[in-house]
Amino acid sequence: MLMLFCALVDSIEAKVAATRDKTEKLRQSILAKAFSGQLVETEAEIAKREGRDYETAEILPERIKAEKGKKDMKK
Repeated sequence: MLMLFCALVDSIEAKVAATRDKTEKLRQSILAKAFSGQLVETEAEIAKREGRDYETAEILPERIKAEKGKKDMKK
């Protein structure tokens, strides 16, 4: 009887350990997707779907400088 109980406990412990490992892998996968922007639509995708323009972070400073230059020329 004791051996059967010990075998059952060992089986449960193995299942818990396997589930813990699987949970940790899933957690890491979710975090990786979250930090790489794969869990939600990007602003560029939303803008495209809505039919509007989207300005990237690389382009914005260039546009601001160009607009500032035009204002300075008018003065």
